[in-house]
This record gives sequence, structure tokens and C-alpha cells, in this order.
Amino acid sequence: MIKFTISIVGSYPRAISLGKVFSRYRSGKIDKTVLDKEIAKRTSGFMSLAKDVGASYTTDGLLRWDDLMDVTFSYISGPTKGELMRFYDNNFYYRKPVIKGEIKAQPDEYIKTLQEDMEIAKKVGYTGKLKAVIVGPLTYALLSDNRHYDDEELVFAYAKEVNSVMKAISSELVIEIHEPSFFEKGIKTSLISKLEEAYSEMVKGVNNEKHLITYFRVNPSKLETFFKLPVEVHGLDVIENINLLAQVYARIAKRRVFFGVLNTRNTKLEKISTIRRIINKGYQKGASQVIVGNAAPMDFIPEMIAVRKLKLLKKLGDKS
Repeated sequence: MIKFTISIVGSYPRAISLGKVFSRYRSGKIDKTVLDKEIAKRTSGFMSLAKDVGASYTTDGLLRWDDLMDVTFSYISGPTKGELMRFYDNNFYYRKPVIKGEIKAQPDEYIKTLQEDMEIAKKVGYTGKLKAVIVGPLTYALLSDNRHYDDEELVFAYAKEVNSVMKAISSELVIEIHEPSFFEKGIKTSLISKLEEAYSEMVKGVNNEKHLITYFRVNPSKLETFFKLPVEVHGLDVIENINLLAQVYARIAKRRVFFGVLNTRNTKLEKISTIRRIINKGYQKGASQVIVGNAAPMDFIPEMIAVRKLKLLKKLGDKS
């Protein structure tokens, strides 16, 4: 029987109907109580889906937040919301944090939402592990409009503040760190070389299980550094990097790895045989655990397609 664990990563598509509720709230037509009730209802539906597909790990779908960077405003104070920017090479946009002074940890709002998530999970009978999403320090620095620090200073300042945020997160939760900028082109080698130190600062004294998630392209020259970062699970987008898998497999012995096997940038459904082959090869190459799921946030595809893709993982289990 094939061995694998399912994890749902990052955000789930926000339905048009939920988007309209947000619009009504922002125009003052409804109050926050109505908005929160609707978010809780949609989050319940998402967690029920996670339960149905047999996910051992899931986020809350990030339905409260407009985009990945929007989450940071719930645990970091100081920055303001700037202009809309394209999120890498996708038809999706995010608002840049504008940093004009020192950033400070202020996780109260975020911790409150995580507590609400835990209550929702209990109500729907989801018994897997919930994940709290945190943006990685490199990605935060590179996707911000930074007018106060130099890039290296911001990486370390953010890592230091996020350390206290992580310590405030319930020990029952897993922490999912998103670092999509890690393999991007044009990043200074000196900045990449400092990341191990920054991550050590960020996770110091944090006992929660930590999953580091990257997505889109993989740059083989950075894999050694990537696997040195101090987390329990290292995550890579393998479905968009099939031709580079040999170089990934060569570095996973005795490691827990997350393989993004569902492409969330197109509507084509993956072949179960392909996913099975990737999992089996991971174990053949010595991985101690292979976790699979969506390769990136699901904001780029319709909800109907996201459901179909996630249910492929259930079929994979059914056919094992």
C-alpha cells in the first residue's frame, strides 16, 4: 500500500458570493458581525472538505484575507497597505506593505482568528492538524515597499518580531511558513546566505512543528541552502519542476518533505499515476515522510477546479 500524508497549503479560492459580502462590509452596508458570520460559514465548508479528502494538515483557507501578504497586517504593526502588485507571474494581485518605520509584533488579531479556527474545526469534526500561516522573512522583505531598512536589516527585523508571534501561537497548531521568493531569480547571494541565521532567530524557542513552503520554480543551485533551513518539513512545488526532480530526490534522504503535486495555476487535472510515482520515488530515495497537496495557494483557479484537484488525493488513497 502506498504511504502518504495529505496537507492542504495556503489559501482556498474565495467564492464570488463571499467577495460580495466583503464589498458590502467595506461600503458600510453590513457590520463586522455579519461579515464574520459569513467567513465562519465558508471556513466551516472548507474544513469539511479537508475532512472529506482525508487531509492530515490544513490551513483555514485564508478566507478572511485578501492575499498572502494581507495576513501579515494581522500580526505585524507599523506598515500600511500600498498599491496593488502582481503576485509573481499570475493573474492575481496583492497589496504591498509600505514600511516607513520600525515594524513590531502585534499578534492579538491573528491569535484570535486562530482560536476561532480551532473552534470551527471541532464543530465540523476535523481531527487533523490545523496550520497557522506565516510569511517567510525573505518573501516579506522582497514583496514590501521598504523605505526604512535595507533588505538584510528587514529580513532580520521581521524574523525577530515573528519569533514572538510564533511563540504566541497555540502549541496545538502547526506553523506553515510561506517562502515563494526563495528560488526567484536576481536575489543577492549574500542575502540568501544569511537566511539560515535569520531562520534560526525566527524559530528559536518555538516548539510547534514547522512546514516551510515554496512554490513555482525551483533553482537547483539553492537546494543545499534550502534544506539547511531549521524546520521540520521542507516543501517544494514538484509538479511544475518535474524535469528537476532528480536533483530534489538526491537531497531528501532521512527528511520529511512536502511535495506540491497539484498544479494550482491551471485547470488540468493531474494523473493519479503521476502522483503515485512521485510519492514512491520519494520513499525510494530515503525520505522519512512524504506529504502531498496543492503546490501553491489556490487563488489562481476557480473553486470548482480546486475541489476536483483536492479530491484526486482522496482517490489516490482509495486506489492505494
